[in-house]
Amino acid sequence: MKTYKWIVIIVLVLALSMPVTPVSAARSASIRLTQPTPNPGLVGSDVIFELVIDVTDIVPGAAGAEIYLGYEGSVLPPLSPLGVAMALPDFFGVSDISIKEILPAPQCPGGTLPCVHLVVAGLSQQTHSGAAARFFFRCTAEGTARFTVLSSTLVDADGFQVLHTPASPVTVPCIFRATVNGKVLRQGMPVIVLACSVVRLEPEPPGVGPVFTNGSGNFTFDRNVPVGTYTLHATYSGYLTSSRTITISSGSLVFDAGTTALRGGDANGDNRINILDIGEVISEFGITGAPVGSADPANCSSAVIVDEPADINDDRNVNISDLAIAAGNWGRTGPTPWQP
Repeated sequence: MKTYKWIVIIVLVLALSMPVTPVSAARSASIRLTQPTPNPGLVGSDVIFELVIDVTDIVPGAAGAEIYLGYEGSVLPPLSPLGVAMALPDFFGVSDISIKEILPAPQCPGGTLPCVHLVVAGLSQQTHSGAAARFFFRCTAEGTARFTVLSSTLVDADGFQVLHTPASPVTVPCIFRATVNGKVLRQGMPVIVLACSVVRLEPEPPGVGPVFTNGSGNFTFDRNVPVGTYTLHATYSGYLTSSRTITISSGSLVFDAGTTALRGGDANGDNRINILDIGEVISEFGITGAPVGSADPANCSSAVIVDEPADINDDRNVNISDLAIAAGNWGRTGPTPWQP
C-alpha cells in the first residue's frame, strides 16, 4: 500500500514539473456576410455589405474563394458587374485577384435567383479574419431585400477544398424617403441675409425636425420625408407664417416646394398684423444696434438667440422702414399662401 502511494506521488511530481505545451486552436473556417448598411436602405440609394472569411489553423492556408451570391426583393445590382463587387485586401492581401459577373437565375446554383458570381484569390492565410469583398446593391422600391450565398467554395494553397461553415442570409428593409427643397424670402430684406427662417412639416414625420434656411433663404429636408401629405410652414420673428400643402409620392425622390415670401410686421408674434404691432414698433422706434438672430447662420438652432421683432427688416435699427412694412400689411393674418 505504501509503495502504491509513493508511485502516485512520483507521477504527480513528474506531471507538474513537465513544461506546459500550449494547445493549438481547433481547425476551423467560415464565410459570412456582414449586415447591410445603411439599415434601412433608401430607395434610389445603395446598400453595402461585406464578405468576411475567418480561418483558424488552416494549413497550408486558405488562398481562394468562389461565391455565388443570390439576391431577391427590392434591390438590383448596378448595370455593370464592375460596380457590384469590390475585392478587398483585408483577407488575401494587396495581391488579390478577382473575377466578378452578374448572372441570370438559370445560370446560378438552384436556378431560382439571379446572382453575383465572385472569385477572389491571393496570399494564403492560415489563421486570419478579414473582408475579402464588398458588395453594392441599390434599393429600387419599398420592401425587403434578401441576400443569400447560394454556393461557396474555399480552397487552400494546394488547391484542395477547405471545409467551412457557410454564410447565413442577410436582409435589409428598403424604404422611400424624399428630399424637399424650397426657398423662403422675407419682405424688406436683401436676398443675401435670409438665414434662420424656420421650416417645418405638419404632421411631423418621426425623426424629421424643423430645418433652417441658409443665408440665401434656401432650405432642404434631405432624404428623410416619407410618402404622405403634409403642410409646409415657414416662420421668422416679426413675420407672418406662410404655408402650403405638399404631397410626397414614391414616384419622385425630390420635391421642389418653390419660393415663398414672408410678410413683415407681426412684431408681437400672434400671426396677425394690427394696432398692437404698430404700437410695438412705435414703442421701440429709434433703437439702434438691435440684436439680429439671423446674423450668423451657424446660430440658427441655438436656444440663446435673441432677435428684436420690432426690427422687422433686421437692419439693427427700428425706424421708418419697419413701421412702413408693418403698416403696409395692416389687417393681414397668417398663414399666408406660399408664393413669392
